Amino acid sequence: MEIFLNNIKIDYLDLTRDEKIVNDKLLLKVKPEAKSIILDELEKPEIKLTVKIYNKAGKIGILYKTRFIIDYVLTEEDYNEPDGIVLYGTMINKMSITGSGYDKYLMKIFYDWFNHSEFNWRKAENSELKNSYLQACFIWNNGLYTMSKENNIMKMEGDLVKDNKDFFCYLGELFFGKKGFMGSGLDSLHDHTIDVSKNNNMKDFHLYINSAQAIEDALGVNYFATSLELLKRTGLNIYIDHLVFQD
Repeated sequence: MEIFLNNIKIDYLDLTRDEKIVNDKLLLKVKPEAKSIILDELEKPEIKLTVKIYNKAGKIGILYKTRFIIDYVLTEEDYNEPDGIVLYGTMINKMSITGSGYDKYLMKIFYDWFNHSEFNWRKAENSELKNSYLQACFIWNNGLYTMSKENNIMKMEGDLVKDNKDFFCYLGELFFGKKGFMGSGLDSLHDHTIDVSKNNNMKDFHLYINSAQAIEDALGVNYFATSLELLKRTGLNIYIDHLVFQD
């Protein structure tokens, strides 16, 4: 992950959206020796902020890009932040890899990933945060559908699934490992089962679901049944509480 203010690389960014979308608070953290350079950049008539990421395949993408109209800037002389600069401004011409506006959780997840800190969906209680995690996993795995043959035995413990977000976080991890993605809803699960089927011999893979009643309670009977039907169409072997799931 690389963050640029114009063409100057910065170390850390935290952007807070104003609920009224009047102006935005942007915290830039830079090395002390780069502070004067950044302040010079902020005096230019046009300020561009670009966040670049690369995915699992090594492809670079623009996670977020915007221009700023600067209202005012606070430095360490104005407040007690030894290595940061706070910028108040209005974002215009926003561009995101997701096609939607700024997502503070998405930014934080990618920042943590590139600093070798994993997200633990099992402990997360914030539904919006888990949504952003699934979005990050989609971006990270985009275009990659080949499963590892060493991962041919997959076990899902139903007691860990509290809602459909947990179910899809879990499913992606089982199919593709950490940061894996296998959909975030029934429509995207359907799309991914098609691509996974094309890229793998699914008869070589086995999914064991234990405590299935807990998943059914969390998702609803129809939602869980539809999910299983979509997965079964790939040719995947599915065992529910040690019983074979068949069409």
